[in-house]
Amino acid sequence: MADCTIARQREGERAVFRLGGVFDRASAWTLRTRVEHEDASEVLLDFSQVQDLSDLGVAVLAHGLTNVSRRVLFRGLRQHHLRIFRYCGVAVEELNAREATAVPAQKQNAQVPAAEDQPL
Repeated sequence: MADCTIARQREGERAVFRLGGVFDRASAWTLRTRVEHEDASEVLLDFSQVQDLSDLGVAVLAHGLTNVSRRVLFRGLRQHHLRIFRYCGVAVEELNAREATAVPAQKQNAQVPAAEDQPL
């Protein structure tokens, strides 16, 4: 397996998986399993430090995300990879760095969740 780093952090109700290196099919299976077993209500997948992103890896991950009952957000993907997720049936929400830090703070102050805060 090529070198791929997957670091998990917790930001309030959100689990953040920061990925780096080469994201291939084997890495996708590893991340898919970790996301499926995640207990956080929201997951952010941060691909901004990935140097090589395999289309096959994206497809493997996408098929696993279609069965996940929590909200999944993306950061650091190009339009091509976002399209692959969409083609595989994943509702895609991409965040930039500023939005990713603002959303948890907004949720702490919110009384009623907005429509865009609903899980997949």
